[in-house]
Amino acid sequence: LCCCCCCVFKAMTYLSTCCLLFVLFAQSTVAKLNVLMYVIDDLGFADVGYHGNQYGSQVLTPTIDELSANGVRLTSYYVNFLCSPTRTSLMSGRYAYTIGMNGEVITNGKDSCMPSSVSTIADRLKEDGWATSAYGKWDMGMTTWGCTPTCRGFDHFYGFYNAVNDYFQHLVGGYQDFRNDTNPAPIATGRYMTELLTEDAIRWVQYVNRTTPEKSIFSYLAHESNHGPMEVPLYYITGHCADNIPSDHPARRIICGMMRAVDSSLTNLTQTYKDLGIWENTIIIMSTDNGGQTKDGGNNFPLRGNKATSYEGGVRGVGWVGGGYSFVQRGVSSNAMIHVSDWYPTIVHGIAGLSINGSADGSPPLDGVDVWHSIISDVPSPRNETLLQLNNRHAIQAAIRVGDWKLMVGVPGGGSGTCYIRMPINSNKSIPYPITPATSPPFCVDGWVPPPENGSKAQPPPDTHCTSFPCTYNNTKYITGGVWLFNIPQDPTEHNDLSKNPQYSDVLKMLTDRLQFYIDKNITQQPPIHDPASSPKNFGNVWTPWQGNPDPSACSPFVPPVVPPPPPPSPAACGIGSMGGVQISKTTVRVTGWCSGPDFTGPTRTALIKVDGKIVASGAANIKREKAGLHGYSLSFNTDIIANGHHQISAFCDCSPPNNGTQQLSGSPQCTTGPPIHVVPC
Repeated sequence: LCCCCCCVFKAMTYLSTCCLLFVLFAQSTVAKLNVLMYVIDDLGFADVGYHGNQYGSQVLTPTIDELSANGVRLTSYYVNFLCSPTRTSLMSGRYAYTIGMNGEVITNGKDSCMPSSVSTIADRLKEDGWATSAYGKWDMGMTTWGCTPTCRGFDHFYGFYNAVNDYFQHLVGGYQDFRNDTNPAPIATGRYMTELLTEDAIRWVQYVNRTTPEKSIFSYLAHESNHGPMEVPLYYITGHCADNIPSDHPARRIICGMMRAVDSSLTNLTQTYKDLGIWENTIIIMSTDNGGQTKDGGNNFPLRGNKATSYEGGVRGVGWVGGGYSFVQRGVSSNAMIHVSDWYPTIVHGIAGLSINGSADGSPPLDGVDVWHSIISDVPSPRNETLLQLNNRHAIQAAIRVGDWKLMVGVPGGGSGTCYIRMPINSNKSIPYPITPATSPPFCVDGWVPPPENGSKAQPPPDTHCTSFPCTYNNTKYITGGVWLFNIPQDPTEHNDLSKNPQYSDVLKMLTDRLQFYIDKNITQQPPIHDPASSPKNFGNVWTPWQGNPDPSACSPFVPPVVPPPPPPSPAACGIGSMGGVQISKTTVRVTGWCSGPDFTGPTRTALIKVDGKIVASGAANIKREKAGLHGYSLSFNTDIIANGHHQISAFCDCSPPNNGTQQLSGSPQCTTGPPIHVVPC
């Protein structure tokens, strides 16, 4: 009676509550549940059909479209703007900032790891008797065996530990990184990564259902697609992608093919659950880890920005919940605010029915909240605030959303300050689809980039007076940091910055105070530091955990490296400042940042840029900053200086007139590799 009444009189508070209680009671009677957590790397907002096709995107995802249309599409879903921070947040239920993981991506041989003190989704489910498995890109650390999947709650792992892998050779930097559980997996050279992961995920579900049919199954499938290197079998491009995307946009064709492969993967997986007779008890949760990378062919239109920025194009994630489970809503879009950290309590408590916020979750306390009721019913989200970005290692780079409002502080992200109509792109791969010409789609970090196949031009920020591409703009808030305020429901594409409008001064103060709450926690973000002992040459040319007990079953816990704080400035110190960013074009390398006196006062300083210890550029740090006394700089030198081999770029504040000395700035040095030239942490 309760449920029937609820269906008729849903608007009535008592009966709505009654309906929800009925749903929760019915849910608790299901003995076996299955959860497939399906993650697509660097998935652009417009790179699923149900978003992009209305803006002229030719990327088709029929299975994703159908499953999401028959489930709940999440329209206010947020992730971090880079890979490792999102993955550690998802798995642990904490903001990446809370656990010190918001520094950088954990790449080859970097001494960094999700803290051993936190439990994972898999830890909690495994303790309750679930069968747990993980596939694909781990990217949460591999310093010790205790960092790796089979020591973080997963019964089975099939994939790689690093942030990026070759899709066909399965090598990272020329060395194998592919595991079956803890053993190096026999690699079928030439087999495509997406297909290998799908096949193993199907095998495992079939095995568990055959040998222990009473067990619930949690599968975490983290595809490497759409992350570079841009590689996909030709048969995914032939036909629709080749017919509808111009040949002079090969990177976009590859993204189209990658998404066909990922969509086909989901088709095969869902059919497996149906064939096994367990589809009706299966929940699929799909997520990206960050926005798309437009220079690699991804697309976030109509959102602003891209991967590695705090704009909506970097942090508004494509996400949905669907599957055969009958208590998931059908055919709705939910505007409930959800953050990637919410999946831990939602799966552990909302779906599995286990307690949370206790000792079993480890420490520190969870930041995520259980949003399951918001997904299966019309109950509002318990979350009204989301920390989107906070990195305090150098100058503050932060973003927060509270209610309708979003505040961004500092530099928006990597590459801010330049728009390109095309960029050089890594084209050293010829298997099976060469990137010819070796140039990217339009790339404008601070602007709006439509799908290149629709023929529209990229749109730079209006306050930069950038009228044609390529262009480099000297608006200091993009180069050395600024403040942005947006009303997201009214302005989801972030065209109208309200930070200077006095009408919203109280809103600005409210968001600034909330952001300051997190800043005051003063949680140091550990920079992933390269450890020479990690070299695969020490382990038979296979990427292997290099610290702690070499026995994988010992699960040696991770001990973070000690990073001494910088010494306090002496009375005669030149000043303080930051090396903010390095942007590279075909002809010019531009270094930006700021330098000032120790007390933010004093005369204008001179900034020096050195390559391998030699001065290549200098000039007055005289760009006006938002805060009085901070002096920004923007200095350039010829790209030929770093064209070949590895180089170290450093920034200094030269205060010789008042203090007779120079001081290296925080964030300096940064290093380059190449060709092609890439900026990497030193």
